[in-house]
Amino acid sequence: MATLAIIYGTGFGNTGIMAKAIEEGAKGAGMDVLMKKVDEASPADVEGADAVAIGSPTYRGAGMPTVIRFVEGLAKLSLKGKVAAAFGSYGWSGEAAQVITKMLKGYGMDVIEPPLRIKRMPEAAGKEECRKLGKMIAERVKK
Repeated sequence: MATLAIIYGTGFGNTGIMAKAIEEGAKGAGMDVLMKKVDEASPADVEGADAVAIGSPTYRGAGMPTVIRFVEGLAKLSLKGKVAAAFGSYGWSGEAAQVITKMLKGYGMDVIEPPLRIKRMPEAAGKEECRKLGKMIAERVKK
């Protein structure tokens, strides 16, 4: 069975809520899911998966530093054509998911766009958007 690696950082828990809902959507569409906070993840988690979703809240107009460093560490892997998506919560401007999307595209990945951004805590509609993203990732991997 195909595997989705969900790697995320979270400040106030909002991006973590998003990650959980993406997991639900991917599992519902038949994928195995490996979900880890960025501090517990390694590049091997991404390398061994069929798809990856990277999540970060926006922090000072960019991504969480630990998440950005993790994504930078993926540069030396062979990721061309692997399905990827970026997601994150934000309070003011929401650049994190856009920054991560650009980085993943630079690695030659098949990136789902636009990235999923949700302002503050995801409510019911936001969680449903996250589940849809998980399902979309599963469908893209199956192609």
